[in-house]
Amino acid sequence: RICYVSGHREYKEVTGYTGGSVLLPCSCTDPQSTVKTFSWLYLKENPWPEVLKDDKYKDRLKLFNESSPANLTLFISDLRKKDEGLYRCKASQTDIYLKIQGCDLDQNKPAAEVTGHSGESVVLPCSCTELQAKPEQLTWTFTPLNKNSEEIYPHEQSERHTGRVKLLNETSPGNLSLQILKLTTEDQGEYRCSVSSQQHVNIRLRVQEPQIHTMHTTNEPIKQTEEPTTKQSEDNLEKQPSILCLS
Repeated sequence: RICYVSGHREYKEVTGYTGGSVLLPCSCTDPQSTVKTFSWLYLKENPWPEVLKDDKYKDRLKLFNESSPANLTLFISDLRKKDEGLYRCKASQTDIYLKIQGCDLDQNKPAAEVTGHSGESVVLPCSCTELQAKPEQLTWTFTPLNKNSEEIYPHEQSERHTGRVKLLNETSPGNLSLQILKLTTEDQGEYRCSVSSQQHVNIRLRVQEPQIHTMHTTNEPIKQTEEPTTKQSEDNLEKQPSILCLS
């Protein structure tokens, strides 16, 4: 059976997030249909390139028609902003507009100020406005007081922060916050979280000496329980009733 489709062209919209994946749905009306040849076209460029043969999608595409011949759905992984545009499943008269949500930083906020203590850890906040979006690039830099800036993530230009910094994005790709362990006073200065040359946020870090917790004591003397004197013990024995045992 050939792939049967409706007589009119369908239009759909799908949203994806940078760094994530997306499915562009396309299928024959009859699930028993088979398609000998078909193609996906990207209608943003001229001439329209075939997606399955375009090098910019290399190692990022997957089809499902081997196990289900009538299923022509296209899977795209590791999404990028430039993937946004109109796609056409040529076999089934389906046009899909793929919208890509990228990582944008809220640059309207004033520079954050964070205070930490020597020997402890601290988190420098930074995040995309859309937490499901992963930035296509990310850089953390550090500017010590009265010195030049240096990159500390993902590449370290000095050994100052070696083994002491890590991202906290295990559950949210858009969480770009940086944790610094075992703070020292030399960590004090200005940090910058950048996702592009135009988008960045600044954080000022102050490092104080560790807080010392003291125990408060009173000057009141400890009251001791006086042991009964020998005379008091004898008086108590005299007051106790005598018990007479008869055999």
